[in-house]
Amino acid sequence: MPKVISIREENIQEKNLREWFETQLLESPKNLEEAARLLIGLVTGLLGALFGVLTISAETLPAYLSLPSIKMFGVGAVGLWLAALLCGLVVVTPRKWQSDAGKPDTQSQVFRQLLNYKATWLRLSAILFGLAVIALGVVLVAALLSV
Repeated sequence: MPKVISIREENIQEKNLREWFETQLLESPKNLEEAARLLIGLVTGLLGALFGVLTISAETLPAYLSLPSIKMFGVGAVGLWLAALLCGLVVVTPRKWQSDAGKPDTQSQVFRQLLNYKATWLRLSAILFGLAVIALGVVLVAALLSV
């Protein structure tokens, strides 16, 4: 027996939801991606600063670099920033999201998944970034105290 599909005109609430979905499809993920791009830029800039602090002179090694804890914090900061960078790249990397254009409920579900996916990776990137900044702070304080 053939399946009967009923067709009706969308009501105003469904129309508003569909139009909102179309607007949000471009705006909200874009905001998350802009935040991720900002973190990516900060990471690359601060990695340069960290490498400047950790630069080893050809003649003598700065006193603070002989401390194992400073080496550990330096390596930790680099590792955390690289992890933050990778998480930020996950946010901005294009990914295919599929939804049924005729079903606003599935569109809303896919949109929530998309936002959750990007927000989760951005949050992780921000946490790793913050931990790396703390590690850089320890290295900078040690460098300043050794001068």
